[in-house]
Amino acid sequence: MPYLYNTSDDQAAMLAAIGAQSIEELFQSIPSELRLDRPLNIPPAMGELELEQHIRGLAAKNLNGSNAVTFLGGGSYDHFVPAAVDAVASRSEFYTSYTPYQAEVSQGNLQAMFEYQSLITRLTGLDVSNCSLYDGGSSAAEAVLMAADITRRKGRVVVAASVHPEYRQTISTYVANLGIEVVTVGAENGTVDIAELTSVVNDETSCVVLQHPNFFGCLEDAETVAQVAHDAGALMIGVFDPISLGLLKRPGDWGADIAVAEGQSLGTPMSYGGPVLGILACKEKLIRRLPGRVVGTTTDRRGNPCYTLTMQTREQHIRREKSTSNVCSNQALFALRATVYLSLVGPEGLKSVANLCLQKSRYLADKLDSTSRFELVFNSPTFKEFVVRDKENAVEDLVADAAKEGYLAGIPLGGWYPNLADCMLVCVTEKRTRAQLDALVEVLQTGAAKASADELIQAGI
Repeated sequence: MPYLYNTSDDQAAMLAAIGAQSIEELFQSIPSELRLDRPLNIPPAMGELELEQHIRGLAAKNLNGSNAVTFLGGGSYDHFVPAAVDAVASRSEFYTSYTPYQAEVSQGNLQAMFEYQSLITRLTGLDVSNCSLYDGGSSAAEAVLMAADITRRKGRVVVAASVHPEYRQTISTYVANLGIEVVTVGAENGTVDIAELTSVVNDETSCVVLQHPNFFGCLEDAETVAQVAHDAGALMIGVFDPISLGLLKRPGDWGADIAVAEGQSLGTPMSYGGPVLGILACKEKLIRRLPGRVVGTTTDRRGNPCYTLTMQTREQHIRREKSTSNVCSNQALFALRATVYLSLVGPEGLKSVANLCLQKSRYLADKLDSTSRFELVFNSPTFKEFVVRDKENAVEDLVADAAKEGYLAGIPLGGWYPNLADCMLVCVTEKRTRAQLDALVEVLQTGAAKASADELIQAGI
């Protein structure tokens, strides 16, 4: 990639264009104690070849899904991605079509978005899907704004403590200046305390947010929680794992009015937290408050079927200062990946993937629980993820030692849940082999494995 720099003449021209006399004047609003008063401490410039080799060397020091055995979950998952997903998504007509929401968006992109919507409504059991949002957290926050607007209740949002902590942070940020109180209901036993939840849901509550399976991997009593919300006139927002719907009831079938999810697990590899895909679907009667855009079908002047942007009721380029949503370029390319993935695997394939996740995670959970050092923390049924306690309270050291052997063992939970500082969240997808599961148990107990992660990966076992 070529590097273009600004000459002194370029800088002078830009400063003149904005009416500034100098760089110092441009930055005068930044407190002086925060400004760097010396040149950047960077090494001499490299040639392109030398720089590429240098960066490759730095990148090789990272552990990732291709050179390590990963048991990381918590919202981003190491699921198998069929080669056809990359083949379709990398076609230039999709790959280069930035901001595919303008009026001139191509028929190909519109059809891809329409197919995505259709698949998401079938997946969730709800009537309508938009064409995606940034990520699962922003989808949850947008759903909360929808509920407040629809119910005309600006007083309270009730969120289970078993909802992903970063989703809860995103929701709190979105409503911080709207006068909406976010009430968090405890989940000491791994699932939300329904008695406590019932006591805080009142006639000022716009919605209840529940994740099922939840952040700990535990299955919630979602139908009961939905009934509590509806009895109080509130909406039910369900956060779900798309892969889990190969086995579990769909959100629309257990009572969710709005369903949101992180769609990364549908055909997109892990990528250090992004880019990802925000899924949002709802009942048809709520469509006027749906963020993002909806693609519909119609016929052209010759009577041929075609696709069109049908609704964008909350967007900044439609309602300007009255807009209540801003999704800009959104994640249409990742919606396309999800569309290709779901089309390839189909209902039976999704069921198979979900079943493999369930059986393999159960195997590892039982193996760890049978050791003298570890124990499972919660008794609730789980899917794909579970929480395990280290009786010697050395989770951080365990994770660091396992990483040296090429195993990304899990996520320490102390940063989000101080009462679980001696615990970690472990995830098992369909990609993990029995040899890898057994090796992790060995590594966590002894700090070493008979076969390194790299040896298992190279041997394909």
